[in-house]
Amino acid sequence: MTDRKPEPREALTATLNTGEGMSDEKNAFEKTNTTEQAPPQSVRRYEHLAHAAKAFIFTVIIKDAKPVCTIHYPGVLAVTGYAQEEYAAQPLLWLNMIQPDDRDVVLEQIAQLLRAETPAPVKHRIVHKDGSIRWVRNTCVPVVDAHGTLVAYDGLVVDISEAEFAEEKQERQIADLTAALALVKQLQGLLPICSSCKKIRDDKGYWHEVDAYLAGNPPYMTFTHGLCGDCAKRLYGI
Repeated sequence: MTDRKPEPREALTATLNTGEGMSDEKNAFEKTNTTEQAPPQSVRRYEHLAHAAKAFIFTVIIKDAKPVCTIHYPGVLAVTGYAQEEYAAQPLLWLNMIQPDDRDVVLEQIAQLLRAETPAPVKHRIVHKDGSIRWVRNTCVPVVDAHGTLVAYDGLVVDISEAEFAEEKQERQIADLTAALALVKQLQGLLPICSSCKKIRDDKGYWHEVDAYLAGNPPYMTFTHGLCGDCAKRLYGI
């Protein structure tokens, strides 16, 4: 019996895990035969910037066309609530954080990256460790070697929850105002009229003859007078 070939979506989903569960940079760079390390002062500056921007950077190391490790840099705790060590211990943590309805968008982004293409940034939701829903903008770029082979891709994840929730609130307010305006227009079409004398009450509570009211209110009608057949017969017998 031959092994079942993974479905395309399965294969892409596998890239959302953290490879072998390593998150420390030393082991990751060994995977790609790289020994360069950032100076401590640069790391501190990055941490400060990431905290201020509510963002973090991650790198997925690719070897033999497969992800072998994901590095989560400082800032991931502030954005997601999970520390680097937790990602290392739970390979599928990032996948599980993404809202199910948004996973296809992320998978399509990864598919482009694995073709060494640069995808457009995507917005999607994650579940923060505290249980709240956060909106993030996920921007990724492929990294290729001198031969054009994909060796990694870098990502920048920015928490945009404040802007997204403000936009959602504004959309709700616009919807409420639109509904209120429709109601006002409906009410403006109603005239309180006396069922006996047929006078009309204005918005200040005063009663007016129909012709006087309509002449003094939109659409400011001017009346011409005559007699209907019933009144002419009743009054003059004609």
